[in-house]
Amino acid sequence: MIQQQHFTLAIMMMAVITFSVRYAFFSGMIKIKLTPMMKNILTFTAPCVLTAMIMPIMFQEGLNSQFSAVLHSSYFWAGIFSIIASLFIRQTLLVVILSMLVFYGLRNFVF
Repeated sequence: MIQQQHFTLAIMMMAVITFSVRYAFFSGMIKIKLTPMMKNILTFTAPCVLTAMIMPIMFQEGLNSQFSAVLHSSYFWAGIFSIIASLFIRQTLLVVILSMLVFYGLRNFVF
């Protein structure tokens, strides 16, 4: 675990590393030819990152109480919707927008 006095430094270093790696690829400093198979593999990056961000939020309410509380959570059902929608809709941005609409609908009208 990162100690309190090193936390800000760690966050800043992660930001510098992330920026520099992305800048190197987008600026054209590094010339890489990707194979068709690698391009196909990279199409799954956005859904994987989205899933990694959503899963802890979906089950957050179940951690503090019984698991049955998860079934009454708008986070859980909107997450399930986003998973199912991503299986049928290949456009990640559209899935995110639809999932947000479902979440706000559940949050304001159902739960």
